[in-house]
Amino acid sequence: MEISSNKHDFFLKNGFVHFENALSITLLKKLQRFSDKLEASALKNFHNGQVNNQCCISTDSGVPRLFRYNDLLFESPELIIELLASPPLIEVYKELVGDGAVPLQSDIVFKYSPPHPHITWHQDAPHSRQYPYLNIGIYLDDALLEDGCLRYVPNTQHKILDIYALSNQYGWDIPNVVQQPAKAGDIIVHDIMVLHSSGAKRSQGARRTLYVEFRPVLGITESGKQTKEWAELRKQWMAHVIKAADPGSIPQAWHEFYGEPKYDLSTLVKLIKAKPEAPIPSIHAHKNVVHPNYPTPKDLR
Repeated sequence: MEISSNKHDFFLKNGFVHFENALSITLLKKLQRFSDKLEASALKNFHNGQVNNQCCISTDSGVPRLFRYNDLLFESPELIIELLASPPLIEVYKELVGDGAVPLQSDIVFKYSPPHPHITWHQDAPHSRQYPYLNIGIYLDDALLEDGCLRYVPNTQHKILDIYALSNQYGWDIPNVVQQPAKAGDIIVHDIMVLHSSGAKRSQGARRTLYVEFRPVLGITESGKQTKEWAELRKQWMAHVIKAADPGSIPQAWHEFYGEPKYDLSTLVKLIKAKPEAPIPSIHAHKNVVHPNYPTPKDLR
């Protein structure tokens, strides 16, 4: 996958961009099987009364359903490295993140039909805008129009918005909103601060999207939200990604910046697990929104 100047410019202007058929079929199937195992394990532990802080289980429908599984690196380090070292993601780092790019976290979100939780309007991780900060969404299932695909309000990534006022007045249909469908194997990259949401999924079954946050390591230290030690562990994580990638796809300066990993992958995972630090919190409406069609559409109430 090569990122054209048109795609690059579209991203800078609008705060998101869609890449079709980005993943290989082989890697997509590996990730789908991995997701199946995570879901089965999470639900089994839930039914057995075992607490797993990496999971969020929703019981809104009366049947336990997995909503989110965090820190995928802990569950299958080799597969996550393979994903992050894949050619399409390497192109995203080079073209949209830039020098010093590092992964911050990797999670998977499951979306079912109501009353499964909606993803209401929000902006993730407000920051100074001095350095890029991206969320890369890897689609394991189709996300169709009018079926809970992502909604964006283009060009809203530059400042913090009054999400309550916008949601209260417009519900899902904030002016200039666009829906961005995707197919399994597609990638959608968005600026972490662009205003986005995901409405009701009306079809049956789960839609799974694997997310990876990326930003330059200097952006982490500049923000002061996490420690230098935490940032260095992310640089080591990226060193493993660089080592696993096609050498010809990596700029020489990157080989010099990241160097050889200081720890084997198993040791690095233990070190990252032993040093959890809170992410920058997202911004949502600061109080409950009263709207006839939001967040639950009128016909589904």
